Amino acid sequence: WYQRRVRQHYYITNNLRGCMSGIVDVIKDGLARYYWVPFLAMRGTLTVWSCLTSPFYRPEEQEVGRVSELFVHPIRALRPVKITGPWKLNPHGFLYDKGMCLLFKDSNERLKHTANGYEALFAINVSLVDNFTKVLLTHANKPNLLIDLVEFKKMENYEVETDPKGNEYCHVGDKASDWISDILGKEVRLMFSPETTQKGEDMIIQSLDPVHIIGESSLVAFSKDAGWDVEMERFRPNIVSVGHGAYADETWQEIKIGDTVLEFDHRTTRCLITNVNWDGVRTNGTIQTLRKHRPRCEKTNKPVFGSYFAVKQSGYVKPGDKIVLVKSRTV
Repeated sequence: WYQRRVRQHYYITNNLRGCMSGIVDVIKDGLARYYWVPFLAMRGTLTVWSCLTSPFYRPEEQEVGRVSELFVHPIRALRPVKITGPWKLNPHGFLYDKGMCLLFKDSNERLKHTANGYEALFAINVSLVDNFTKVLLTHANKPNLLIDLVEFKKMENYEVETDPKGNEYCHVGDKASDWISDILGKEVRLMFSPETTQKGEDMIIQSLDPVHIIGESSLVAFSKDAGWDVEMERFRPNIVSVGHGAYADETWQEIKIGDTVLEFDHRTTRCLITNVNWDGVRTNGTIQTLRKHRPRCEKTNKPVFGSYFAVKQSGYVKPGDKIVLVKSRTV
């Protein structure tokens, strides 16, 4: 009985060894012929895992700069107002920014101060008073004009008009329009862009442009190309940023400032407006340097300088706020 058990043991062991040897030979032969299969399987596994986890992955946010100066333009084509404290950023842009403009009375087209003969507009000073509820316009040869922004509350008090491009406006009033027309020497009307609130009862002035950001280092680099100190005012930004390299704002896809979130919209195309500063001094050097040293927009072929950002999350922004990069983009 013992000898029979020993023979069975050796028989089974030898068969197992033969099977294992055969399996090993098959594996060796397969690896020799199809050595790339394990690597392909590993790559496929990693790809599937990446697709499944990518929605939950967020790269580490990093500070890329801070807000140095903050400006709003209550009346388009007039001087901006420098903001020193927290300022409301609405879904359409900064509160009151470019919410009012001047339309020619005869054609209803918007006035642009790039045209010769309108230098008188630069003599009008603009400020926000009474807890930022009123716009004060001052001129050396005219009594002060006060525009009460709180009055723009009830839509039924105003008639909505459209310009040749289809933009909707309401007339601020004859008093304000006549005041500016006397200075300009041409009949214009001061208009504001209406926006109803969610309740549908009140009305506010709507910002027509997204947030315009230019880096101070970008201006320094451009001034070197131009060969003279170009003023930032020629480019009319909302936010002047510091603490980063030249033209870094063009590589930001999504950023956080204070409790707001901004998303890149488009690079700012430049025109003849850059040839004029707020003293009314005109020079052709700015636009010529832009055309020579800066990239061009594919659609308009105009040079670009600065970036516009759409508001993804509204809130408040103030000078000194950190600019945090959430997502970058390639230019």
